[in-house]
Amino acid sequence: MSERPAALDRLLGHIADNLPDDQDGITTPSEKIAALEQASTDRAADLIAPIEAKVRAAKAQERADYREATLRIAAHHLRTTIFRTVYEDTGQKAAEGVQRAADALLGMVGITPPEPDSSLADLTRIPVARSVRYIVRGAPEVPDEYNETRTIAPTELTLTYRATPDSHLGRVHAYVKGWWMQDGARVHAEAVGRYFTGDPTHWPAWLAAEARLHDPDSPS
Repeated sequence: MSERPAALDRLLGHIADNLPDDQDGITTPSEKIAALEQASTDRAADLIAPIEAKVRAAKAQERADYREATLRIAAHHLRTTIFRTVYEDTGQKAAEGVQRAADALLGMVGITPPEPDSSLADLTRIPVARSVRYIVRGAPEVPDEYNETRTIAPTELTLTYRATPDSHLGRVHAYVKGWWMQDGARVHAEAVGRYFTGDPTHWPAWLAAEARLHDPDSPS
């Protein structure tokens, strides 16, 4: 049994036979039907195009509004909380740098960012780790990894937390950067560093405590 009734075939044939010939030489029924379908598709595209343009414009405006709001909130936070903290810790000169950073953020409000790269629309991003990096002062010295007569006086600490444990680094690893010390004196002017990996219970106690302090998986 045919899936399409013969009467429908006759009706379509009759419509195709009675379509006017076109000036491009389209005369067969199948060519006429194909041309009619293409014309319908083109017409639909013309009707949809203004709607698509309005949607794109609305999304662009929404992104701009969110961006401006974020910049203004960040600038306000710098001018209030961060400025006060930096002023109390390091004085007026450093706090003025915070003020300039806030001004720079507000200056970005009027700058139009580039449109997203359409070629990256299908790019898959799977975050595997997050890091926190900060200056430290007064932290205990840590042993140098390769020279037992020397230590490292920490000046900067980077803690990296992985979503899943790495076979070599573990779930969290640390990088302590600082001055190379020997007999209480700095060995030379260049900073050095050491990685701490694996189980934090085997790290210096203060460093393990820092790792717990910033761990996103630790209960608050």
